[in-house]
This record gives sequence, C-alpha cells and structure tokens, in this order.
Amino acid sequence: MSVWVVAAIEQELALLVAKLDAELETPQGHCPHHVAAVGPGLVRLVALGVGVVSAALTLGRLAALGLPEAAIMVGSAGALPGSGCGMGDLVAADEEILAELGVLVGAGEGDARAMGLADLVQRVALDQSLVDEVTAAVEPAAGVRRGSLLTVVGVSAEPEQAEARAQRFHALAENMEGYALALAGRCFGFRTAEIRGISNRAGDRDKSRWDLDAAQERAQLAVLNYLNRRR
Repeated sequence: MSVWVVAAIEQELALLVAKLDAELETPQGHCPHHVAAVGPGLVRLVALGVGVVSAALTLGRLAALGLPEAAIMVGSAGALPGSGCGMGDLVAADEEILAELGVLVGAGEGDARAMGLADLVQRVALDQSLVDEVTAAVEPAAGVRRGSLLTVVGVSAEPEQAEARAQRFHALAENMEGYALALAGRCFGFRTAEIRGISNRAGDRDKSRWDLDAAQERAQLAVLNYLNRRR
C-alpha cells in the first residue's frame, strides 16, 4: 500500500521519521521527503509548508512522483470555542472547510455559496472509511473527537474572532493546511484522512499556554499505530 503522511513542518513528522527509520530522498525537481518501507508498502513522509497555498503546491509536486492509495495529514490545531476539546485531545476531520473562501461576511469568514459558482466548494469531505481506520488505531485511553475542521488563511487573533468562526462553521478546531489535502484527494481520487492534536485554544496567542510537543506527538503516535496495523 502506498501512503503519504503529510504535515506542515518537519517537527510534526519527526517522531514518525525516527520510528519508521525513514530515509531522506531528494528526487530531482521534486520536494525532499523521507521514505520508509512498511510491510509490502511504501510510506512517504512530507512536510508541505505552512498554509493552504504552500500545502497545495507541494501536494501537486508530490503527485508527479505517482499518486498514493491513501494520504493522512498530522499536526496540531487550535480548539474552537464550544468544541469541548481540551489540550492534548485528538481531533479527526470528517470534512475540511476553507474559512475565507467566497464572499467575506466577517473577519476571516467567507461564504462560497454567495459567489454563485457551482464548482466553488467550501466544504470537502475526507474518506470516511480511512478516517474510521485511523481513529480505530488510537489508543482507547487517548480517544478522538470527529467532526468538521476549519482551514484558515490567517489564524484567529483573538477569542472573539475564534468565537465568530465557531458560530458560523460549527467546527472543532482551526488549522492552516487541511483543506488542501481534502481537495487534492477529491481531485486526484485518493483516500484522505486527517488527525491532529490540540495544542492551544484558537484566538489565544500566548504561547506559554500552548503545548505543541504533546499535540504533535499524539497525532503521530495515532498514525504510527495505524501503519503498524498495516504491516
């Protein structure tokens, strides 16, 4: 089975690279990434860059090497108000929403339907069977919440903005890359899933209250368990 595991930055993949003994590859004309053999299959571990545009571009470059059967995104996310998510919790995306897409109706909030374009899709579902498989690999003690995740071009700067986004989109958490993977899977025809650890509350910019390490580690451990089950 060919699998991509993708994240915004190398730090969000470091545990997987170490545990899978992945080797660095730098194909000419393509993005550098790590590769590991897992059972009969190949896993590519790729840092896409921060933000939905960088992620989309890197996914396009990666596709030139051949499409996978499945792609899983890991990383951290900021919990939106009312989600019930706490620090270190895991969230899995049933769908990704691109917050700013369409006609702006508020700060960081768009409405794609108001554009009147049939092929402009603000909400993209991930592959539910793959999401089932990945979440089933999470240790029972850890647990995972499933629902909508919100991809944002700019993260919420204050709690009031996070609250407004939560009210409009009813998502669990915000991130900056997930929509790119969901759309790539839709366009290219491969299965997609996304699992993230909660590192902070959306709108809280005081990083002394964040825990990026725990969030990133827990998401990677969930995917590691999934991959080990595939051996």
